[in-house]
Amino acid sequence: MFGRDERIEKHRQAEMASYAILDTPAESEFDDIVKVASDACGMPVSLISLLDGDRQWFKAETGFGQSETPLSQSICAYAVQQDDVFQIEDLTRDERTAANPLVTEGPQVRFYAGAPLKTPDGVALGALCVLDTKPNKLTPAQAFVLRTLAHQVVTTLELRRSLRLRKESDRRNKAILESAVDYAIVSMDLKGMVTSWSPGAELILGWDQADMCGKPAHVFFTEEDVAAGIPEQEMASALLHGRGTDERWHLRKDGSLFWANGEMMPLRDEDGRHEGFLKILRDRTVQRDAAAKEQADAAFMRGVLASSADCIKVLDPDAKLTFMNEGGLAVMEAEDFNQVRGCDWTGFWHGQARADAKSAFWEALAGGTGHFQAPADTLKGTPKWWDVQVTPIRGADGRPERLLVVSRDITRQRASEQLIADSEKRWRGLFEGMQEGFFSGEIIRDAEGRAIDCRFVEINPAFASQSGLPIETVGRTVREVIPSVPDWVIQVYARVVETGTPEVFDIEVPELGRVFEVRAYRETELRFAAMFIDVSDRKRADARRTALVELGDRLRNTSDPSEIARVAAEILGRTLYLSHAGYGAVDHDRETILVERGWTAPGLPSIGGLHGFRDYGSYIDALKGGHAVIIDDVGGDPRTASDEDALAAIHVRSLLNLPLMEHGRFVALLYALKDVPYAWKPEEISFANNIADRTRAALARIEAEERQKTLNLELSHRMKNMLAMVQSIATQTMRTATDLDTAKEVLAGRLIALSKSHDLLLGGEMGAAPIKTLIGSALQTHEDNPSRFVLDGPTFTVGAKAAMSLSLMLHELATNAAKYGALSTANGQVSITWQLRDVDGELHCALRWSEAGGPAVVPPTRTGFGSRLIGRGLAGNFGGDVDLSYPAGGVVCTIDAPLAGLQAEDAPQTAH
Repeated sequence: MFGRDERIEKHRQAEMASYAILDTPAESEFDDIVKVASDACGMPVSLISLLDGDRQWFKAETGFGQSETPLSQSICAYAVQQDDVFQIEDLTRDERTAANPLVTEGPQVRFYAGAPLKTPDGVALGALCVLDTKPNKLTPAQAFVLRTLAHQVVTTLELRRSLRLRKESDRRNKAILESAVDYAIVSMDLKGMVTSWSPGAELILGWDQADMCGKPAHVFFTEEDVAAGIPEQEMASALLHGRGTDERWHLRKDGSLFWANGEMMPLRDEDGRHEGFLKILRDRTVQRDAAAKEQADAAFMRGVLASSADCIKVLDPDAKLTFMNEGGLAVMEAEDFNQVRGCDWTGFWHGQARADAKSAFWEALAGGTGHFQAPADTLKGTPKWWDVQVTPIRGADGRPERLLVVSRDITRQRASEQLIADSEKRWRGLFEGMQEGFFSGEIIRDAEGRAIDCRFVEINPAFASQSGLPIETVGRTVREVIPSVPDWVIQVYARVVETGTPEVFDIEVPELGRVFEVRAYRETELRFAAMFIDVSDRKRADARRTALVELGDRLRNTSDPSEIARVAAEILGRTLYLSHAGYGAVDHDRETILVERGWTAPGLPSIGGLHGFRDYGSYIDALKGGHAVIIDDVGGDPRTASDEDALAAIHVRSLLNLPLMEHGRFVALLYALKDVPYAWKPEEISFANNIADRTRAALARIEAEERQKTLNLELSHRMKNMLAMVQSIATQTMRTATDLDTAKEVLAGRLIALSKSHDLLLGGEMGAAPIKTLIGSALQTHEDNPSRFVLDGPTFTVGAKAAMSLSLMLHELATNAAKYGALSTANGQVSITWQLRDVDGELHCALRWSEAGGPAVVPPTRTGFGSRLIGRGLAGNFGGDVDLSYPAGGVVCTIDAPLAGLQAEDAPQTAH
């Protein structure tokens, strides 16, 4: 008979259940509605039909005699699929209903008209319908009545549900109050006399409700507080500030004292008048005792910290010093904490030690533990070596709030370790078995004694494996074997030999794609040794963390969406060593991406512009589904193999595409591309996801700020226009009134019409309507005499969204006319004419607003918000163009729009 969508049906049944209406007894408010519908439409039968599973049940009926029928016989099932009144003038001639038993048998119905019963959420529960035993047709007035009565049915259902939920809420609130036994909740009148006493109050204070009702609440305050007027002060504070708080000793019925914190709040009636006070108390004696113990414990810990010889510090998230123990001040040779308070802790370190300190700081701030050893001078210049550990101090949510730094003076230990290292570094077995790369060398100097190169003396197998250099490299110079070696590396080795001070530094080898930590120390007065530790993964992790911090700082200081996308692309590209990176807007339906300001590696051409996804592979469906697309080698992946050449043309051999979704639609893409095959690591994918999330959040923030700004402007404009319209209506009314009573009645009616007009316009409840009806409705508020408006043009229907926009435009024009133009005078007149014409095979509507009889028009010196709203926003909702002109005789506004745009139910949205 008709198709049923299981999802829609389940939604309808869930909504129906929330109203608790099915199979309830007859009720007069619903019975009256069907009687009015029957009488107004001149039909013998009227029903309120609700669809429930495989049946339709009638909440009210007249002239039918049944309480329900099978859903297979339902004609209302077609009405619920409509947005407005649904009619079948002759059921025997409609293939959907010709064989229905209600038509062929029983009541032999011939005519049906029904208005869907749609909830505020748009769910159709059923229909209010009328039926006749002969073919028929509703007049527009009857259709209006049926539609209005259907709205009344839904309104009644909403009221029933609200009342039921209110009762349930009251019951639940009472249960909550009775179960809140940890709180004493007391209400009082304006004089401080108790009016209610909760079970919690009985439990905590000892008095029961019968003891306390009508008695002053002073009884549970101590004598000293009563004498000092504390209860009255709390009530005064509650009235002045909205609440009065206290934390003090209170009195129980048995005379014992307890420590409680409490609040006093004013009670107000529905009109906001002050009618009493609410006092809430909670026994905090145990917590107070615990706090005292905690203070004692804290004092003990301060003593422990003061006696520690380690330098114990606390840093804030910006690495600034907020605490240092007394032992630390002594070992750092500081006079007092004010000497270092607020200083950047990483600034105490120099050279490689500062890099290590920063790395340990970020490691701990990320939730891990940072550790390093390095030299640094005390505040008086004494050189020392330190073993440093940095750990997070977590807040209540488990996230690091501050950092604990423990620095231990290991100067003596370091000297001992150096002696041990000197004695053991020549052990050949250890040398050969080391997992770290190791070589020893000697400095080569020119005739003036300047270091110009160094020669390999010994190389262990691990170093040969790391560097790819053969063991036979021994005897050759570093510059001879590695021509690209930086000059500063030679100088560091020379300085180690000259000073005897070990040094630690990092060196990146692009050819290997690795970063090594090099620990260099002197072996003899001519030779040095260097240990190479692969720290590539750690450095990359540090770079990613630093990049995220940089991204946050830069996004925080910009409100330009294009700049946000550029910054994100730049940071992503250089951190992951990409060929291209970017953030692009996606057209979900056209399957294209627009790249405005992507990032491209130096030496490569930009790939900015519009691209079709299917030009580069067959993975668009995965992106539409919200799934990341990760391809290590486009030539070996079936999704991109056939488009390998197209990808190669833009220097892409591996790709990482992360879709960004809004309401289930693919709206934007963060892409990371490399010009070589590459196996993407999980931590890199996580980093890219983090970039995408932060970028989208920054863009969402800007969009929200723009929407709020527009909303504020619109609200201000509406308020100004409303006041101007009220003034104009009052002026027009008093100008034509014959007596004061008539003026009051007419003015009240017009102000009510104005209110309804604004409710309709601003509430978005306008549906499709004939053009003339729509214009008349929009101008009704200003029609103080029959000759005010002249309307002329052919009849056609305007769609719902276009109707809203067109009504708002006419409302703006009428408001301006009432303030400055033809409607501001007694004899002014406005002519609204429209005509249809063919434009390149497409019907267009040209609507003209012209004013006459008003004050002489002077063109405005600037464009107001209302004019911008008409020209840039509202007209775009139906694809129209607007022209406003200001001849001296009166304002003229011409609106030209495609008829299809005016009649569409879902008008195209304007670009922002």
